[in-house]
Amino acid sequence: MIIIGEGPANEDIRYLEEGARERGHLPLVVSWNELSVALDDRGPRLCAEGLPLAVDGIIHQMSTDALPGLTILGAVERTVPHLNSTAAVLRSADKFATHVRLAACGVPTPATAFCPDDRELRLFARAYGYPVVLKQPDGARGAEVTLARGEDELLERAEAIRGRGTPLLVQRFVAEAAGRNHRVVLVGGRFVAAVEQTGRPGDFRSNGPGDVCRPVALTEEEVAVAERAARAAELDLMSVDLLRSRSGPVILETNSFPAFGGFGHVDLRAPVLDLIERKVAEHRGRPAVPLGILRRRTPPWQAPAPAGAVLDPLPAGGAAERESPAGENPLTTPT
Repeated sequence: MIIIGEGPANEDIRYLEEGARERGHLPLVVSWNELSVALDDRGPRLCAEGLPLAVDGIIHQMSTDALPGLTILGAVERTVPHLNSTAAVLRSADKFATHVRLAACGVPTPATAFCPDDRELRLFARAYGYPVVLKQPDGARGAEVTLARGEDELLERAEAIRGRGTPLLVQRFVAEAAGRNHRVVLVGGRFVAAVEQTGRPGDFRSNGPGDVCRPVALTEEEVAVAERAARAAELDLMSVDLLRSRSGPVILETNSFPAFGGFGHVDLRAPVLDLIERKVAEHRGRPAVPLGILRRRTPPWQAPAPAGAVLDPLPAGGAAERESPAGENPLTTPT
């Protein structure tokens, strides 16, 4: 199993790695720029140091900050079980594309407009009623998100946050939820846990610097809305930011590979590892057995196997050769 991050592994990756080891896996934690993909008549093969990797499954933490890494992952999505497809990650990183998808699936979201110029911003801000939220389509962690209380402030702040592009999103402000939201983690489309995020006093954002998290119980309606959003987003591992509006729960945004901070009351690793193990079992065409009991002794990558043979790990160590079925590629068959 490979866990791919961006740069040095953070606490979330190390936490997941520890859980994988406790189950008997041999996780290899690498940055995407340590990998390559070889493409020839045998199809794409994930490689490191010029050698094909023997990979059972992939959990990755990459976002649009690592587009080359997503390209590498996308090349082997059909041959290596993984959590979070590149298409779903790219869509989740685009706030407006996410709103379009959610709305099409009947998920309630705050009224939002994608505006290429100031004229459109002014028109929609007037329609929604001040104050309005102004944001970049691809911002994260509350960055480049601001509140405009009037037209002069709207135009001034629009100019200030246009660093990465002209189009901006203007959104109806859910005043009753100011400074507070609910971060909901979902795995395999099912609710796992939720925390309430509270921002600093006076800050309308809830997920900016200095936010505070505490466990929170959701209503049945809120869980149903969050799970509907997960089905719409098509992310295996994700979180949603849920606001409690006067008209009911609304989804503000989705996040692939959510931060685990604040979820100390629950082991988020268990459902994540359950899901990748199930995907690996299904990919192999075998019954879904608890793969965590298999203690792998073979290295996570190895030199190309001899033609006509693949390498199987043995509990006692070492490797054994077996004849591969006709037409089976020893370099792309999971071992």
